[in-house]
Amino acid sequence: AEPVDEKPEPTEWQVHLLTARANLLDDYQAAKAEGDEYLMDGIRELVADLDAELHDTGWTARLDALDPLPKKRRIRSTKRRQDMPDLPRKKVGRTTIGEIFAGKYRPSMMITLTLPSYGKINPDGGRDTDGKPASDGSPRDPDTYDYQSAARDIVHFAALRDRFKKNLRRCVGWNVQYWEVVEPQKRGAPHVHMLIRGRIPREVVKQVARATYHQVWWPYHDPENEVYGHGRIPVWDTMKATFVDPDTGTALPGFDDARDNLKPAHVIKFGTQIDPKHIKGVIGGTQEAARTIGYVTKYLTKSIAEVLEPQSARAAVHYDRLHAELQHTPCSETCAVWLRFGIVPQGATEKTIPGRCRGKAHRRDTLGLPGRRVLNSR
Repeated sequence: AEPVDEKPEPTEWQVHLLTARANLLDDYQAAKAEGDEYLMDGIRELVADLDAELHDTGWTARLDALDPLPKKRRIRSTKRRQDMPDLPRKKVGRTTIGEIFAGKYRPSMMITLTLPSYGKINPDGGRDTDGKPASDGSPRDPDTYDYQSAARDIVHFAALRDRFKKNLRRCVGWNVQYWEVVEPQKRGAPHVHMLIRGRIPREVVKQVARATYHQVWWPYHDPENEVYGHGRIPVWDTMKATFVDPDTGTALPGFDDARDNLKPAHVIKFGTQIDPKHIKGVIGGTQEAARTIGYVTKYLTKSIAEVLEPQSARAAVHYDRLHAELQHTPCSETCAVWLRFGIVPQGATEKTIPGRCRGKAHRRDTLGLPGRRVLNSR
């Protein structure tokens, strides 16, 4: 059956508080127009008390600010990249369950999506469960392996998965429900197993996967852009309340200022080669359904560190190099690694250590994989 999204109605007391708050907002704007600072201060205190009382009643919706800050508009191109396939779109309906076949079957699907290759991987001489040559995850030629792209794709993998699900809904025309689990491959790159409610043609899934990408609108953070490190790092200036150059004392630009008028610093997309075995239909109540559920839920009891346990000395060296690259890859707008590039991250304080971020993306035992490995639609 379709899920019912029940929205609670405001209580009589909440309506009373909201009405009083709205009236105070009108009074505040009138006082502001007359330049009455004394009255404006009094209204601010009253609104703060009303907001506290509203939150105590369980109110969680956003409340309008007395003085909303003007939003600084940045121009970002919304056109699709010319080097990516077109993505068909349909109007997304309110339905969330797939169609019925033969009057009684409503199949579901399992989809596995991986990232592209960064270089050929060594076989270890054994065989995996599919009978194919197994690998320890280490690259054949570490010097040509693209560690920079691998690290950046790990950091932004969650955004790519989110974009795929949005594109899939727009393409099929209904609100696709899913349950997914993320795990690392032996090479360290993450991939996702996704259970989808309803049936979607395989060619459509492949088309959406090939046409899905995510552009990272950040300042350039290539190795040649690093301006600090090796003992020379920015210092916190108490008077200026920001980080400054250690030699000149000049304040460093903030993150928002540094990313104005930029082109995408990185583009992440899925691998173009999708194994037919990675897209399969499943009917509830069958042995195949039980095997599929068992396959994805086994990762609930396996830690990432267990999966990324090196199987050889060369695999351990590979993981160390990937981890070293992650130390120079910013993971968010608040990441302290930005200070290596002469940029003050959002929310920086005197406690921020330049170049060292506590985010999970920089941990050796997880190699950048997120803390939330299991996600599902509402």
